[in-house]
Amino acid sequence: MQKKIFVNPFTIFFASSVIFFWPISTFLFSLKNDALTYYYPVRTLISDALRHGELPLWTPFINMGYPLHADMQSGAWNPVIWIFSFLSNYSLAAFHYELIFYIAVAGIGFYYLCRNFGCSKTTAYSIAFAYQFSGFMIDSVQFFTCISAACYIPWIILFFRRMTMQYKTSDALGLALFLFLLFTGGYPSLFIITAYVLVAYFLFSFFSNEHKPGFLKKIIPQTFIAALFFLLLSLPALISFIQHLPLIGRGKSQTLSFVLENSMNPVTLLSLLAPFATTANDSWLNSSILMRSIYIGIIPLLFLISAFFNENIRGNKEMRFFFFCALIMIAMAWGEFFFLRQAAYYTLPLMDSFRHPALFRLFSIFFLLLISALAIKEWESNKEIKTNFFKKLITALLSITVIAGICCVIFLNNKIPATNISVGNFKNLLTQFNFQQRYLIQLPFLITTLCLAYFVIVKRKNSRLIYLVTIVDLFFATQLNMPVTIMGSKGFTEVEKLINRNPERFPIPGNESIEENSSNSSGENIITGSTLPFTKKIGRNDYFITPGNLSLQDSFYESGIKDLVLKNPLIYISDTTILIGEFIPKRNPPLFNDKALCSTGNNSNNKITVESFSANKIQTTVTTNTGGKLIYLQNNYPGWKAYVDGKQKEITTANISFISIYVEPGLHKVSFTYTPDKIIIAWYISISSSVILLLWLTILFLKKSNQRSPNGEMK
Repeated sequence: MQKKIFVNPFTIFFASSVIFFWPISTFLFSLKNDALTYYYPVRTLISDALRHGELPLWTPFINMGYPLHADMQSGAWNPVIWIFSFLSNYSLAAFHYELIFYIAVAGIGFYYLCRNFGCSKTTAYSIAFAYQFSGFMIDSVQFFTCISAACYIPWIILFFRRMTMQYKTSDALGLALFLFLLFTGGYPSLFIITAYVLVAYFLFSFFSNEHKPGFLKKIIPQTFIAALFFLLLSLPALISFIQHLPLIGRGKSQTLSFVLENSMNPVTLLSLLAPFATTANDSWLNSSILMRSIYIGIIPLLFLISAFFNENIRGNKEMRFFFFCALIMIAMAWGEFFFLRQAAYYTLPLMDSFRHPALFRLFSIFFLLLISALAIKEWESNKEIKTNFFKKLITALLSITVIAGICCVIFLNNKIPATNISVGNFKNLLTQFNFQQRYLIQLPFLITTLCLAYFVIVKRKNSRLIYLVTIVDLFFATQLNMPVTIMGSKGFTEVEKLINRNPERFPIPGNESIEENSSNSSGENIITGSTLPFTKKIGRNDYFITPGNLSLQDSFYESGIKDLVLKNPLIYISDTTILIGEFIPKRNPPLFNDKALCSTGNNSNNKITVESFSANKIQTTVTTNTGGKLIYLQNNYPGWKAYVDGKQKEITTANISFISIYVEPGLHKVSFTYTPDKIIIAWYISISSSVILLLWLTILFLKKSNQRSPNGEMK
């Protein structure tokens, strides 16, 4: 029993994630950049709402109010974040745990996918590790949703392939579940690309099937089940996103120059051999450091090359399909350096909606590793056939790497900077090396790995040794790249102290003035390079914390009335004669004084007390002698409702973007609640569908278990 636990894929891949990412899992260092400036802050806001007994619909702490549930990258509908939030008040440590979870589940999914192709356990482990710690996974950790998307894609392809071959309802339900997880927790563009891959895979399965009518007859009902449950599970997110996209600039068709941002430079194909060298800041690499590597490990690379000389693999239609997909994806990843991404921009739906062409390389890595897995499988069936081929191949690569090392020594211009020896200084030292220096640092590891590959493939012909060499190779490659692409410059404890949140989930703001950038602190600027809402004060940030700020709120911030409006408290009564509800653009020269058109609080006899305050609601007691417009400095967004003494009142827009209602003279109980009815109903449908899905899967699993004999054989 204990042996089964220790050799179980779940145990092995979680353990490897902890070990490979030891500076993160042991809280020696934390993450950096987008991980801390966006993905972590929104998770704390989601957690606070859930633990306060509310759905994570709205947040008052980002840019004068923001519909968190409608942000496609926030993860407000991501079940994984919900689980971590319920287990603990989401902390920086939980953020690290979530990352380890995604890395581990990515490996587990690819392991079972390889097993579905008939690979041995050692081969499946080797290739799954290569995916789990590939160049994409090590480069792109700062883009948290990219890692979560990479985690789910192997499971999606696994269940889709099984569904097209076995036509089982359990596979359709599994496909629906992981598509839902990708849609709610992954990077939006990777979901779009996955959809295209599934369409291509479906067409391939159809045209390669000898009994096309029978195939359609069996696959259409399963596809319907998968689509139905995906839609039911994703309904609240789907409605939220559809409503939100027209209200933000990023929700419209983007310019070609924007779409081509962060392309993969073709010269970074060098990362197949030397991933650490390609993280250098040398100008000729000319691309984002986080969008370069396609490293898959030396052993998988050797078998990938051998696949092109293997008649059995070349004759396999599915492998040819994978190779075609890999080429298309790498060509798309080249973005501005090749024509294909630009052609897709003009011809394919939704290809004009997202940037970062280099993200396509994830799918290239994915398909190339599947080809490598099949090549190892073929080699295991007859290890004598390719002995001479591998001798020549490994010798050639050794010669190339040594010659490249000699060239780097000859053309080495910069001296290695001097520094004191410490963990932190060593990390900073690595970031200063140029390409030649980084290549020379990696060269001993590369030569050693190639020599070990020669020993285990040519001499010993041992699959288990291949597995071990692959692990060692990937471990050292990860250790070299991690300080550059993953780890921040400061230790975990220091980061946690600097960005520690207000211990109160929803502090009552009272009538304090709202100051621009009121959430900022010098510590936050030092640690992340941007301003964050950790201190829970309501204000507007110049920095685009969210991927899509509301267009109306941007218009307000660019207007001439901004400074005057933001001098008011969070909630105040204004003179109704100077209320505006639409954007008054600035003109040069000005045709009128737009400051005179803004609504401000100017009656000292008005008294407003905030009784309670949370993510989706504020309750106040209002005393006014004259009556007037009550303005709540939160963006007016579909779903807001106002109540005066228990009766619903009509909401209008004040000062371009904010919520306002009219109150009569006297003492009143006034509340504003964000309750988008369609979203809430959709959430109940999604929860009900989740319960049905889990029950259905449980019944199918128990039914399958009962069909097995005690020794594990099918009856």
